Amino acid sequence: MKKSSIWPVVIMLLIALVAAGCSSTKEKPAAAPEPAKQAEKNTWELVKEKGVLVAGLDDTFAPMGYRDEKTNELIGFDIDMAEELGKRLGVKIQWQPTQWDGVILALDSKRFDVIISGMTVTEERKKSINFSTPYINDGLVMVVKKGTTGFKTAEDLKGKVVGTQAGSSGEEAVKKMEGLKEAKLYKTFPDAFNDLQIGRIPVVVVDAMTAGHYLGKRPGVFEVVGEQLTKEPMAIGIRKADVELKEAIDKAIADMQKDGTLTKISMKWFQKDITTKAE
Repeated sequence: MKKSSIWPVVIMLLIALVAAGCSSTKEKPAAAPEPAKQAEKNTWELVKEKGVLVAGLDDTFAPMGYRDEKTNELIGFDIDMAEELGKRLGVKIQWQPTQWDGVILALDSKRFDVIISGMTVTEERKKSINFSTPYINDGLVMVVKKGTTGFKTAEDLKGKVVGTQAGSSGEEAVKKMEGLKEAKLYKTFPDAFNDLQIGRIPVVVVDAMTAGHYLGKRPGVFEVVGEQLTKEPMAIGIRKADVELKEAIDKAIADMQKDGTLTKISMKWFQKDITTKAE
């Protein structure tokens, strides 16, 4: 019987295997590139989008920002100034009261967008945050009960208990003074002035305009004595990263300086112009 050849079958199998191998090694089509991530909006863009600028403040810091005793509404120089600032920026101001000795940490934690609360510009604070153009010139003074003598210069604070508010520029100043018996820190300036009035402390170191407020509110009780201890500008506290927000605020402040708006607000609250002037 004639033998049948198996070679044609073998050849066909080899061809099939080669074809299968080639098809399995073909490159897969490249995946479509992912769309580029949208850049994060900066704080100023977010503020404009919301229409709200959230401002942190110490709501006991008269006459800059404090509660009206009858209505409990916020009043003060900073309140009026900020409302005008908001109009020029095209946003509303939303106030966020906060503990003053933690105000910079709260700003960095984004509890609010800025600090508007009679904030003194100091070298120590500039290490952590940025500041707007200053809008007020102020400085620290010594306040005592009326009739108290012996306080003329900072040297006269040696050996004394000196009261001031925790987290304030007054704290920075008194902690640098040598020879104090104690730097007594209070949560608020009203607490410090209450202790001064009842004789628990002999002197309070405080901003001049705040001293003026308490002298007017409690006539015949307190007096400012001696020389002014420091000269300090006040400004709005801003996070270092928020460059665009600072630029917008600086422009609005410059406009208020030039058109007399800041002077008008100063005359209302201090009966004199203690604002800075546009360069």
